Amino acid sequence: MIRQIGLVILSMAVLCVGCKTISRSTININLDTSDRSVKTLAILRFDDKFIQDKAVKGLIMKTISNPDAGEMLADMMTDELRRWGKYHILSRSEVKSKIKASDAEEEELVKLKDYDALGKMLKVDAVVIGKIHKFGLSNMTVYARGNVSFTAECIDTKKGKVLWSMETNESAPYKDEVDLAIKVIEEAVEKLKKETK
Repeated sequence: MIRQIGLVILSMAVLCVGCKTISRSTININLDTSDRSVKTLAILRFDDKFIQDKAVKGLIMKTISNPDAGEMLADMMTDELRRWGKYHILSRSEVKSKIKASDAEEEELVKLKDYDALGKMLKVDAVVIGKIHKFGLSNMTVYARGNVSFTAECIDTKKGKVLWSMETNESAPYKDEVDLAIKVIEEAVEKLKKETK
């Protein structure tokens, strides 16, 4: 009996260790190569309402969603697209000040999907909008896993056409969600670069 209990405990320990070391990653890029007229771009705050409604969940394994995920991902995407150098990218502070000067709210503008008005307000050819599905840390006493999942679309403000989109889903053991998000955005933009050549 003691031997069986010992085997069960050992099996569970091996299973836990195995699960902790598995990383999962998916990055899908869709691209419309027919339009190359976009020169200026603004990245808007990502919609994080879905994860804010589920801020903390779970009893044994707690999942805590980052409270400022929408702003953080917009900042990260701005930085990474700037490094690419393909577009002139408005800084996040420029985007915020132009929207504030128009007495508008960034979250509402994204919901309205009036891309022509956004283009005129921000004086850009395209905007990047995103939606966050996961951005948090799941942990137990002996286990922690970062989770990042979002979709982003670059939309032509004159035609309302999606120029490119990315869909990502990443999960890694013992990885902070912010570090994981930086890695995911770098990889997604790198993949976008390769597909636009």
